[in-house]
Amino acid sequence: MTKPKILISEDEVIIAEDIAACLEDMGYETCAIDTGEDTIDMIRETQPDLVLLDINLKGNSDGVDIGSRIKEEFNIPFIYLTAYADKSTIDRAKKTEPDGFLVKPFDEKSLRSTIEIALYKHDHLKLNGNGNGHSKATPDDAVQKEPETSQDYIFVKVKHRIIKVMYSDILWVEAYDNYSFIVTSDQKYLVSSTLKDMEHKLPSHNFVRVHRSYIANLDKVEALEENAVLFSKGEIPIGKSYKKTLMSRFNIL
Repeated sequence: MTKPKILISEDEVIIAEDIAACLEDMGYETCAIDTGEDTIDMIRETQPDLVLLDINLKGNSDGVDIGSRIKEEFNIPFIYLTAYADKSTIDRAKKTEPDGFLVKPFDEKSLRSTIEIALYKHDHLKLNGNGNGHSKATPDDAVQKEPETSQDYIFVKVKHRIIKVMYSDILWVEAYDNYSFIVTSDQKYLVSSTLKDMEHKLPSHNFVRVHRSYIANLDKVEALEENAVLFSKGEIPIGKSYKKTLMSRFNIL
């Protein structure tokens, strides 16, 4: 599968290099430009899948000017990067309808999540809409939300593929705004279902809500601590209001 390409439009070279290194570690292909005026030409030349755009680019055109042109001329998502911007700049930026904001300094988790959601939403609109950011409702959309459930697995849409994920491979499910991450030992899938939707779709005999933002697969739990559920790879918190129900599900001697 071709790696998604991300264009970094950032006039601070060290920051651009750090972001590029981080993205390449995540599996993305990167290219960079340091002026607003050249960003549009770079988009035409490299045809990126997403643009990270410094809102305070120096030059005759700042990031908001470039964001407005991207919205008008290209069918690609863009995310603003900013350390500081006055209210008038933020108000201008909102009108360009970006696919996200990242406030510097940001961590790898925020960078990854914001990019994954932007790419997912864009691909979802292309598959289910008219290609310009406005989705078309279909009869299936009214009653069907991904992932689709079956006896021992669910199907998850990843770009243009539908991938089978076995229940037995899932460690936990994590809320992210109106989306959820399905976490396995080696993958993290973003799906367009809320955690509440996921709670209804997953089999209740082994998937239990342990926190307002997490559902755990009890079959994959390695240990319990006072405030955390431990898995072979990683851990998630236990919410106070969920602890009693969680503990009742284990045969504790």
